[in-house]
Amino acid sequence: MIVRVAALCVLAACVSVAGAGRSRAESPDIDALMGLRPPGTDEAAWRAALELAGAVRSSEAPRFEPTTDPGAAWYPKAGLGLFMHWGIHSVAGVQPSWAMIKDYPAGGEADMHPPERYYALANEFDPQAYDPDKWMAAAKAAGFTYAVLTTKHHDGYALWPTAYGDMSTRQYLDGRDLLEPYVAACRKHGLKVGFYFSPRDWHYPRYPLSDVDFDYNKRGQHPPIADAAANQRRFDAFYAYTVGQLEELLTRYGPIDVLWFDGMGWHGVSDIHTDQTLAWIRGLQPHIVMNNRWGGKGDFTTPEWNFPEGRPVGWWENCVAWNGHWGYNPARPFQTAAWALDRLVRARAWGGNFLLNVGPAPDGTMPAGFYERCEELAAWMAHSRVSLIGAGPAPADDCANVPVTTGDAMWYLHVTPGHEGPITFKADAEPERVALLRTGQALPYEAAGGTLSVSLPAGERDALDEVIAVQWPAGQR
Repeated sequence: MIVRVAALCVLAACVSVAGAGRSRAESPDIDALMGLRPPGTDEAAWRAALELAGAVRSSEAPRFEPTTDPGAAWYPKAGLGLFMHWGIHSVAGVQPSWAMIKDYPAGGEADMHPPERYYALANEFDPQAYDPDKWMAAAKAAGFTYAVLTTKHHDGYALWPTAYGDMSTRQYLDGRDLLEPYVAACRKHGLKVGFYFSPRDWHYPRYPLSDVDFDYNKRGQHPPIADAAANQRRFDAFYAYTVGQLEELLTRYGPIDVLWFDGMGWHGVSDIHTDQTLAWIRGLQPHIVMNNRWGGKGDFTTPEWNFPEGRPVGWWENCVAWNGHWGYNPARPFQTAAWALDRLVRARAWGGNFLLNVGPAPDGTMPAGFYERCEELAAWMAHSRVSLIGAGPAPADDCANVPVTTGDAMWYLHVTPGHEGPITFKADAEPERVALLRTGQALPYEAAGGTLSVSLPAGERDALDEVIAVQWPAGQR
């Protein structure tokens, strides 16, 4: 109850309850929504969630604007993030949630449909070898500066003993909290703490999944809404369920640095209370950084898989799976460290971050490939980390024929394995020094028509990314 009162006090301080959206007369009656209590949810907890959701929903929140909080200033220079999809899907080595969608082209599994087969995996998920301290120690050495763990994917299985619903560690792992040791490990090793949270919850009663009946062939074929008011009440209850879980995540674990949403919506409902919800979250965690997957608003964008075709505007990150699979899949090999660095270099040259995904095993261990690649990245970071982690973007896309990142009066020219021939870059001033970052060895260069050209010595090429450091006179760059 202390936490609940604190959350309501924060709400009152940050957004005035003045009835934006539907008026108070139009707001749902709590007693009417009590009958929509999700299975496994205590009556008192459900009433408290309805009260909190009502206060958030009816609050008059300002139009969302990206954060300017000093506590979020780390994000645009973070560089490398570790994404982890982990849950009951890990038991079968299938794609998270999507595996139970019949004929889904990007990971549907015939033996995971109907969904009862997929949800039966909850009985087998028992991570007895879970050691996030080991995960984060390896990640830190490899240059990762923040981590994002799936607290709940679309399947609805929560990695903490949530009071809401019947699909969490409260029912299946005797109330074990898998988030607490993860948060502690991040803080111990100096990584920013990130929570992935899917508002979409396919296990929630009567959730209007776009793949109707968990069948990709029926995508978008929703039956007509016979009673719009009843459908709105179902969404109001679902919103309370979602807010209740978010409150747990944002009040139990101390400061949370990243909140990574993955879609919010309800068929037949247009107002999903985006501004009010994000303002309430910011009231609880003023420094938090949120992506734009709740109502299209957030502090950063998240292009997935494919690298952007042009430099994005604002803060952004590219999320990709290291072995081409979001969840645990031991049959798929990890991409090389050179591949990972190439993606990271390109993201940093455009001022973005690279969120690289790994799927932990169902017993709580990391695949061997993760540690092997982390060791390779750690060796490179030992001499060239400054050129990526904390570095700024290139001053222009055409300033060199290789990707460029920047520091104080410094340009870092990244010569990745695919580059052949001399390295050229534009200059309107004479550099003070041009050298290999890895060894400090000075490199000769030629100047012609405002362009400088450098050739690497034979045999002097790092297999992952050779970095040439160009030092400019103070105030020139």
